Amino acid sequence: MSSPTTPLASFNRLTFSQPWRPWSQPIDPVLLRRSVCGLLNRVAGSTLDRTAGRFAELIVRGERGGDSASMEVCSRLVVQRCVADSLRLNLFARMAQKAVDEAEGDDLRWRSVDPYYLGNPAASFQSALRTVLVDELQHALTSEQEEKVWSLSATAGELLVLGVLGCEDVHDIVNTLFSETAKDSDLHCVALCRMLRRIVSSTEASQIVDGLTLVEHIEGILEEDTISLKVRYMMMDMLDQCLYPRPRDVFSSDLQRSEVYGLREDPDHQDDTVELTTALARPEAPVSDQCSKEAQALLTSRDNSKAEEFCRSLRPKSRHRFVHSLMHGVLTAGDETDANLVASFLSQPSTRTLLRINGCLARAFEPLVTALEDAVLDNPSAYHLMAIMLSAAGISQLEMDDLASRIIVKENPARDRLLEEVAALHVAPVDDTFGLSTVVEDSSEDEGTPSDYAYAY
Repeated sequence: MSSPTTPLASFNRLTFSQPWRPWSQPIDPVLLRRSVCGLLNRVAGSTLDRTAGRFAELIVRGERGGDSASMEVCSRLVVQRCVADSLRLNLFARMAQKAVDEAEGDDLRWRSVDPYYLGNPAASFQSALRTVLVDELQHALTSEQEEKVWSLSATAGELLVLGVLGCEDVHDIVNTLFSETAKDSDLHCVALCRMLRRIVSSTEASQIVDGLTLVEHIEGILEEDTISLKVRYMMMDMLDQCLYPRPRDVFSSDLQRSEVYGLREDPDHQDDTVELTTALARPEAPVSDQCSKEAQALLTSRDNSKAEEFCRSLRPKSRHRFVHSLMHGVLTAGDETDANLVASFLSQPSTRTLLRINGCLARAFEPLVTALEDAVLDNPSAYHLMAIMLSAAGISQLEMDDLASRIIVKENPARDRLLEEVAALHVAPVDDTFGLSTVVEDSSEDEGTPSDYAYAY
């Protein structure tokens, strides 16, 4: 027993986001219009999923209640908003797609319970949207409202791509556009192109082009002699796009695609560098781009210390890219002063220590040495410049012979030519410390003891 002063045990009541109501109870049309208008006003790229979900709930509820008037109101609001705000046309079309998909899913769930469930086609949002769109487009064509015709044509193409409309739904209106375009109507031609551009840039382009027999229609128009040059050129462009569709890339860049699919995990294409300590550091660019920029900076500022600092920041498996960029810049410019600068950088002991790991020098030199016969066509001194850099790198004679033998050339002693250029520089004996030969340059008495890794430039 509990006394009046003893509090009763508290319990948590189940809370519902919306009160329960039977499907048979109709929706207030004023409230429905306000709700749909509010959702259409707020839709944006960041809020599309949430907004489209709430819109789909209204559509499913209206279809289950058999309220055909509500479905017509919703479809008319969507079509009107597509005309008034063509910049967000794709968002409105995707909202309609979400609603149609949810309504079909609800019908399938009911059919799994009741095999004889057929639904109510008269209260279908998809049917209402198709009817309203076609009627509005035909009325706009009759009254020659250009802006409205173009927006509705683009809307029809977008809904066709998203699967909300089928080829049979727009077959009549497409035939009308083609027939009027054949009579040299600029309005119908532009409207047709607005619709077809949405189709040919989609992943379902081939199926829709075949379903609407677009190629045959366009070829029929091009056979007409009475059409203007504007119509002819527009139809020729659309014929090319229908024959060779170019779907839009779902990724905004190659870098994004590589990150999603993990294509940059290959060591040869990995863009990793030493992590920056600051939290506000900018995202790293690919290593190849960084190496090209730093190589150009070295050839401009002629400061080896910054080049060595950048080379040290790279991972060992990526350092050959920087050396390759340096030598490529030298061969492209054809300046012996730049070659001496790179040779001075490669001959420093600290640089050699960084580059002697995992055959870094061989990987850097091989592509350029292999293509020397092509490079000499644009730069006659390419062999001499390469010999300067090879000598400074101190590659052993065995490795140098192997590189020279890789030159792609037939019936031409390119290998001997490169080795003769290297021998003409009076290469010093192999250095036991690094396993590399050392470049020695004569200097005057005022400069003191000659350095065995300095190059004048």
